[in-house]
Amino acid sequence: MNAFAKKMVQFLENKKNDQKGFTLLELLVVVAILAAIAGTATIALKDTDARASAAAHVAMMDELNKGIRTYRVLKKNELPSRFDSLVQATTADSTIAANVVGLDIAGFSIEVPSGTFGGDAALIAIPETVQDIMFAGGIESLQYVNNVAGSNPDGNGDCSDLKGLISDRGNAVVAGNIFMSPKANGCGFTAKMHDPEGSTAAVAHMGVWWVGGGERLTGRPDDFYSGTSLVEFDGTNLTGTSADGANSSAYLLTGIGPSSTLFDVNELGGMTTVPVYRHVKADEYNRFIAVWNVGHFDGAGAIVAGAQAELVAIVDGALDTKEEELGEWDGTRNTI
Repeated sequence: MNAFAKKMVQFLENKKNDQKGFTLLELLVVVAILAAIAGTATIALKDTDARASAAAHVAMMDELNKGIRTYRVLKKNELPSRFDSLVQATTADSTIAANVVGLDIAGFSIEVPSGTFGGDAALIAIPETVQDIMFAGGIESLQYVNNVAGSNPDGNGDCSDLKGLISDRGNAVVAGNIFMSPKANGCGFTAKMHDPEGSTAAVAHMGVWWVGGGERLTGRPDDFYSGTSLVEFDGTNLTGTSADGANSSAYLLTGIGPSSTLFDVNELGGMTTVPVYRHVKADEYNRFIAVWNVGHFDGAGAIVAGAQAELVAIVDGALDTKEEELGEWDGTRNTI
């Protein structure tokens, strides 16, 4: 061993002999520093999971928008069918309209048209002419929840109490699959739209309609269409019975659930994954919502069907638009 190496060994041995344990004060200082660092990290990571979910939701909304449009192109102008109606009925026949209520597990309020509207959406009939253009465009049927007492999906539970059914850990029923049939652990049934060719009898379908104003969906101000009286609804004039309501677009909402042919992998253009919206309660419907422009209001309380059903936007399970969901991601809005 050379002289330099010997000196280094001697130096290290001396340092080792000189070492002493930490004093109590030094340990307390270290603990205080670590606590401060941990507190800072906690603040920095606050709502990280929720904001990450919001970012994922935005991506899902984009994918669903592209997926439906791609499906339509590949299927030569045919839209997917069997979307969730967001409606529950006490019957599974042609008298649906007389026996329905809005989905009571929705993550948003659904108002019944009986005066002033204060909700996010409203329940009104789908005119036969609107059913015609939906059927012709490929949306041949909608899924309803049959909330008749005694319905027992998975052999355990009651479809007349959806929240209780979903919360019961003794069955396999989950909120996102509630529109599937009892054989698939849901409470759903399929109701066909009116066939304009006459092969399918007319069913008095009920639908959930957007009352949040068209500008939130399209970004266009009410005066975008020159020469028309386009004033979007303010929540008190759903059916457009005043002059201001004339020519206002009629937007129908449908849930994008697993029953839809959009997720049939055997169909050309079918998607493989059904996206889940997670900013709702455990017993609430957790799918995304498609907004369809199916016509306009005539100013006298009636909906005039358009040439075809057009996808306007995808909104989340709380009826927030993509831009509003982006606000949850960047922290400018609450994520709950």
